[in-house]
Amino acid sequence: MAKHVFPRNVRPPTIEFNPPEPDSRLSDTRQLACCLGLLQADIEPEGIMDLTARNWVLNTKNDSDEKERLKSMATDVIRAFKGDEFKDAKSVTEVVILAPVLERDDFRYLVKEFYSGIDQSGLLDIHQLEGLARLIQGAGPGDLDSDDLVKVLKLLSTRLRDTHQQSTQHVYQLTSAVSRVLDAMADASVKELNRETIHEPLSAYLDGLKRSSDPYLVYQAAYAYQALMCVPDDESLWQATLRHTGKVIQGLSGLVSAVKGLDLNGFMEGLGRIQDGLAGASKIVQGVKTAYEGAVAFGESGQGFFECLQEGLSFDRKCAWYAALRGADSLIRDGSFIGFKKLVCEVPCRSDVAFQWGICQRLGEIAANIECNGETRHSAIVFLGEIYQDDVVWGNHTNVKQWILSILTQLASVPGNTADIFYTVAEAHLQELGKHGDAKKQELHRLCREKGHGSYPLKLGSSEIGSPSLLDRVQERPDVEGSIRQLRRQRLKEREKIVYIPPQAKAGLQASDDIRFPLMEKVDEFLASDQQVFLLLGDSGAGKSTFNRELECHLWLTYKKGGTIPLHINLPAIDKPEHDMIPKQLRRCEFTEPQIRELKLHHKFTLICDGYDESQQIHNLYTSNRLNQQGEWNAKM
Repeated sequence: MAKHVFPRNVRPPTIEFNPPEPDSRLSDTRQLACCLGLLQADIEPEGIMDLTARNWVLNTKNDSDEKERLKSMATDVIRAFKGDEFKDAKSVTEVVILAPVLERDDFRYLVKEFYSGIDQSGLLDIHQLEGLARLIQGAGPGDLDSDDLVKVLKLLSTRLRDTHQQSTQHVYQLTSAVSRVLDAMADASVKELNRETIHEPLSAYLDGLKRSSDPYLVYQAAYAYQALMCVPDDESLWQATLRHTGKVIQGLSGLVSAVKGLDLNGFMEGLGRIQDGLAGASKIVQGVKTAYEGAVAFGESGQGFFECLQEGLSFDRKCAWYAALRGADSLIRDGSFIGFKKLVCEVPCRSDVAFQWGICQRLGEIAANIECNGETRHSAIVFLGEIYQDDVVWGNHTNVKQWILSILTQLASVPGNTADIFYTVAEAHLQELGKHGDAKKQELHRLCREKGHGSYPLKLGSSEIGSPSLLDRVQERPDVEGSIRQLRRQRLKEREKIVYIPPQAKAGLQASDDIRFPLMEKVDEFLASDQQVFLLLGDSGAGKSTFNRELECHLWLTYKKGGTIPLHINLPAIDKPEHDMIPKQLRRCEFTEPQIRELKLHHKFTLICDGYDESQQIHNLYTSNRLNQQGEWNAKM
């Protein structure tokens, strides 16, 4: 394995922590989760590397009123979620973010809410199903009783058996959720699983899925079966090593000093014992269905996939690949990528096709996660390429190669206007892989590219929260993002099909014409600096107004939710712009008074003021509008 693949461990992604003042409004749910996580964390303040967070903890731990306010706010978010008749993906994401920092009663109440939603829905609610699975997956020691997990598993297995006539996507989603519940039960050493009512019916159903024509579903069923086999048994060495030591709170791990993670050496030793124990029962698959001849499009190869994996995807005995994948998950979660690479390359079951399938899935999810740093995402893509190309080390399992091509094709499919360099990186690797191997392997590549990436998206750690969010509603915060989006659409539409020639400028009226520069680049430099005012001078008809409108369009195109808002103001159209210039313009754009107050308190602006000469101003608009003074508008001009 190349040294440049996962060359170092990486701290988990963190958020930019802006501590709230006592009794002040919180910016979003992630900030609330981070605050509660820091207050609950069993660490000394000295262990918090971020100085701002450390000082906030020192001050807040002695403020019982503020601590209670934050806890109550989290409870109110859960109540708001319960009150919504329609629970979409964004609201589910929001409460899942809060789940690790909830008090035990609130956590179990949230689990109950998801449970009831799934139990009472005539049609399968995928969003609540995913939410329940993520709650179970992230539960800490003591959050749930064994009986809670058994009831959840019974519900999901019943829905799974009743979903046989629905789409394979629904069956896959349910099987994936069952897998995560079983993972949690294995970690918690749950032994109360009733063999007649739950274990045997579920194992029989999962065994039946091996005949599916969908290879994704076959793999997920095999994974769930392996997890099910671990639930009723005494805790093994690898489970003891893997046992969770705490909850994972999004954004918090990067703020505190590292905690002890997986004991990789002990874990590998345990896997070796499992592999040795299986040696007499089966042989490693060699050359079964591995030739590239007759490779067909991915969606048509499910039965062949199972035949290829009939040793690796066992439905009648334990296999080491399941334990190895659980260890890989632990290492990824802790950012221990050097250990992850060592495990993948040296684990005794590395030749098992099922293990390779699971590792490729995890590499794809790392590459797709925009919260991971660039080096880590790039390493994941390169690792996938090496598994595809190196048949000597990894074997020439056709379905693994197809799976890799499917993952890279999905990574290279740009959703909308998303600007992410790693879509380009994935596409470049895909094109390079098309040149690799003999004619049969290249034909496999061509067929997979034509088929596309399939119907199962890669799972990501987080997604967008709604606007207004549940927390916004709890804080009675007016929705401004909807009105901002409407203003953005309107202003961009007005600039459609406009011919624009980028102007040149010089530093001052007396500067030489030979020292000119692109004006837009200079303005971008100003916006990235600490300077607050940029004055553009020029003769009438020189193109100042045209540039201002183009600048506004340029800023709207790069606007992200919660970012700096570009506001174009035609000064002659504003009555007395020397006072309250911004609210006067916002009223012209049909913003309400509560929205204007919200924008003043919690948002930044770039003011593009046009027509200064025509308005015959004698005032300094920056000072007369008290911009950037305490309690006033936050704006560059």
